[in-house]
This record gives sequence, C-alpha cells and structure tokens, in this order.
Amino acid sequence: MEVRELKAKDVKAVAKMLGKLKTSSVAAIFQSLDKTNPLQTGLALFQIVAADLTDDIYNWLADLIGKTPAELDEMPAATPVEIIKELVKRGDFKDFLASVGKSPPVTTSSSPATDGQIPK
Repeated sequence: MEVRELKAKDVKAVAKMLGKLKTSSVAAIFQSLDKTNPLQTGLALFQIVAADLTDDIYNWLADLIGKTPAELDEMPAATPVEIIKELVKRGDFKDFLASVGKSPPVTTSSSPATDGQIPK
C-alpha cells in the first residue's frame, strides 16, 4: 500500500472535517500537536476525528491510497491506522495539521440568499 503525498486538497478536506467537529474536539486536536511523539499525535487525531466523522475520515483515508471506500473495506482491518502511521512517519504531518488549523473555516452549508455568489 502506498500513501500519496499530502496535497492542497487535503488541507481543504481536513479543514472541512474540523469545521464539523465540536469546539472541544478541535481544541483536543491542537493540544495534541505539542506532544513529542508524532505517532501518538497522529493516532490521537484519528481517534478524535473518527469518533465524530467516521464516513468523512474513511473517504479521505481511501483517497490517500488511491482507493474507493468500498475497496478500503476489503483491505485488512489495520489499514486505516497504517495509513495514519505512514503520514506521521513522513515528518510533515505536524506542519500539515498546523496549516489546517490556520486555514479559514470551510463550511458545507450555504444559505439561499448567497448560494452561488462570491463573497465580497
């Protein structure tokens, strides 16, 4: 299994997921960034996000390995954790999460009054 490099689209995907989380969950994620063990940080992130966003995180993990969620379903049970471990091993995962934390919130809802319009 090969995990692709993180791309700009991943910032958007993770920011969208964070936007759906409770404030306490987001705070817990960014507090975990201070840990000296990057593997523990990655696994803590996975636990926090997966608890509230199972489908979103699953779809993102499948995309990271070039698979559909249905294809990921057929892989060994340890695969999602192995994907996170691989990301953390690369060393840029903490920087990636920090950049997501600085990104403006991404919302998935739109109001009828502004749907399709570009904000000024």
